[in-house]
Amino acid sequence: MVIATTVMALLAGCHPGTTIDQSPTLATVNGERITESDYRDYVRARDLQQPPLPRNAQSRKIILNELINRVILAQAARKAGLQRRPAVHVALKEDRENILARAMLKHFLATHRITKAALKALYRQELLHAPHEEYEARHILVATRAKAMAILQKLHDGAHFSVLARRYSLDSSSADQGGALGWFNAADVLPSFYRALITLHIGEISPTPIKTRFGWHIIQLQAKHPYTPPSFAAVETRLYRSLEQQEVDNMMAAMRRKAVIHYHLTS
Repeated sequence: MVIATTVMALLAGCHPGTTIDQSPTLATVNGERITESDYRDYVRARDLQQPPLPRNAQSRKIILNELINRVILAQAARKAGLQRRPAVHVALKEDRENILARAMLKHFLATHRITKAALKALYRQELLHAPHEEYEARHILVATRAKAMAILQKLHDGAHFSVLARRYSLDSSSADQGGALGWFNAADVLPSFYRALITLHIGEISPTPIKTRFGWHIIQLQAKHPYTPPSFAAVETRLYRSLEQQEVDNMMAAMRRKAVIHYHLTS
């Protein structure tokens, strides 16, 4: 897709607490505590995997007993030394690295607060100073310029754009719609995509493929019209996420520059 994603996926499942768990103890199993915080985390994860239970005393007891069973099984696994089995060891290592990575992201975001002034500056830049037009377009996204040129030739030979989008486009969310991206404005797409789009007349297809970090695009402009930018309040959350992602991208780039990385690829 051409619309950027956010850092929230990286924080999915991150425990909100930053200190030792001091929430009330709900049960102990061979001396190991199960706390209210453990319960809430378990319920959140459980609700994502199966239909939520009603929030009442009976369900609370059912869920607490599930937690007790989990602790009993984990204790038995440790006693049997199963954590030393290769597959279990690898899975535990992955879990540990995921937890630490999320903790680092959470710490970074907590210590690099985004100010209201920065949000308003981005609002002025992206929405107030941007062209006040919305566009409706469709695209076909492929991995290489050669593939894009071959598809362009098929279009020149009379093939239907929507048919080729469904067959070839790597953007699955728009491919199913014949490449349709719906209505968007300059702030919603990457600069190179936008620069190519505004050179087109209604119905025209980009004469050459357009390169972005996602791949190579063939674009068709379908319609455009003026629009009134949304208020700052209406887009504040989106702008916050955008700046948050930018901060994380910058942090990761700086950390990668300092890291000693060796690739050992076999293909």
